[in-house]
Amino acid sequence: MSNFDEFLGEVVHQTSINSSFLVHYATSFKQAQPNALVSNMRIVAVSATLPNLGQLASFVESGEAYVFDDSYRPVPLSIFVQACGHIGKNRYLFDKSLDQHVPSILKRFSSGRPAIVFCHSKKETETLASELSKSYTALTKLNDSVLRKFAGQTNTASLQMCLLRGIAYHHAGLDASDRRTVEEAFISGALFCLCATSTLAMGVNLPAFLVVIKGTSAYRGAGNGHQESRWEH
Repeated sequence: MSNFDEFLGEVVHQTSINSSFLVHYATSFKQAQPNALVSNMRIVAVSATLPNLGQLASFVESGEAYVFDDSYRPVPLSIFVQACGHIGKNRYLFDKSLDQHVPSILKRFSSGRPAIVFCHSKKETETLASELSKSYTALTKLNDSVLRKFAGQTNTASLQMCLLRGIAYHHAGLDASDRRTVEEAFISGALFCLCATSTLAMGVNLPAFLVVIKGTSAYRGAGNGHQESRWEH
């Protein structure tokens, strides 16, 4: 039995947020007899990030899974790819150099509206947010009183400094209260740029005009080196 089967086979009246799909009602499919299942039982599984929907459909014996791509969006997506030079021999230095391209990308594509920059690590989000807060000027006027209100809701000094400039960072290492503050600040329109890890894409719907993915690979430790990242979110 695969890990996928073991996980789903034990789901009973459970909501799984980390996997980004909701199971409204389920039973142990591996042990249950078909005649024992209630005829009107319904299983609703919804995901914005799960890549193997066909495998999920096969497991619950639905025979089909519906996939809605970006062609169903009321607002079309425009995708741009920007090359940022040659990687060379030192991948670490190349990845670090990507930060310097972010300001020009924001100016070119954001139209002064809210943007999210996805980074590969917690440290990257904090470093980039700090750099932007010192050197980047928003294209639209910020509401200083609103920013002071949100900055006053956190005791994290580096986050306070960023919030006062209309910038923030978001990752799993932040306290839950700080993450909520950042999310509320972005939803309110007070922030023009949010630097975040992919954790933000799990179950959080934020009104971003521009999304930037900073780099397509991430360092996964000495044993794995750099690996291509998956950005289905």
